[in-house]
Order: sequence, then structure tokens, then C-alpha cells
Amino acid sequence: MTLRCSGKISLGIILLAVSIGYAFFQPFIPGAIYDAVPTQATFTYKALGLDQLLANPVCAQLDQALGAGNSVATLMESTDWIRRAAPSEIVIADLPLRFAGQAKTWAVVSWVGWRSPWLRWRLEHTRAEGFSFLGKHAVWPVWEYKTPGIAHGTRLTIALTDNLLIVCLSENPSDILLLLDTYDKRMPSINDTK
Repeated sequence: MTLRCSGKISLGIILLAVSIGYAFFQPFIPGAIYDAVPTQATFTYKALGLDQLLANPVCAQLDQALGAGNSVATLMESTDWIRRAAPSEIVIADLPLRFAGQAKTWAVVSWVGWRSPWLRWRLEHTRAEGFSFLGKHAVWPVWEYKTPGIAHGTRLTIALTDNLLIVCLSENPSDILLLLDTYDKRMPSINDTK
């Protein structure tokens, strides 16, 4: 009886240690942000952090795509956790038109590492304002973020993987699935061509 009880306690301790390790001690993987960027991306820009991204002229193009009254900087200030979602490497890519749309599809991928489970939990359980859950693709949850004044017909979708925050600004909310399929190795990524 004591052997069975000590076995359960040992397994519980191992499970707790693995969970804590996964949640807080994921090592940074340089360049992993390109795992979600498909090879057909026509433009990519890599920033080493949010401040570098906000100082770059590519932000003006994103601001224009978001529509009047919106900017990347104001989106970062709109909720208390978004700034934490872009602590290190960020890549911005523009994707060719997949459907008969009029506007470019923009993708932003940020390394969040150990913050990913925390951000996922926060989005799933706190019902953050402006976010609506769209469902899961494979195992990855996908949300839409609605902000006033966003460009007509444009949708801002967000997904979280093990280590990455993936954001897609496009006319079709299913465009984020292309990025998730690329991350899951169903389609070739920029990292696959290196």
C-alpha cells in the first residue's frame, strides 16, 4: 500500500516539474519565428523587439492597413498584456493574395516562449475585451480581435502555438490557417529553404 502511494506521489512530482519546466523555462530559439512564415511571403522584416519594430517605417504600412485611427502603437496600449506578447524577435511578412481580395495579407510572428501558455490561458479564461474565440486549427486556438475603426473588410486574427504568437491582418480570417499549417510543417516555411 505504501509503495503504491509513494509511486503516485513520485509521478505527481514528476508531472509538476515537467509542467513548471514547460511553462517557465523554455529556451529561446533564434530564428524560430520564421517557422510560421510560408515560402511564398514576398516581403519579410525582422525586428529584435517591439521598440525596434515601432521605430521602423514598415509600421507605417501596417498602420495604413489597419485603417484610420488605428496604429500598431495604439493596439499595443489597448490591452495590458499585448506588450508582453512581443518581448523579443518579431517578423513581419506580407503574403500574396490568396483569394480575390483587394488588400495585402500581413502576418506578424513573435517569439513568446514560456509566455505562450500564460497568454493562451488569459485569452481562454478572462474573456478579454474585443477578443472572440473562433475555434481551433489542429490544436492551436484562434481568436479574432475587433477594434473600432479597423479598415473595412479587414480582420485581425491571432493564434498561439507552443512558443509563437501569430497575428494575421487580412480580408479573410482563414488566412491565419496558412501560417498555422506552415508552423505545423504541412507547408514549407522560410526556415525550410535555408
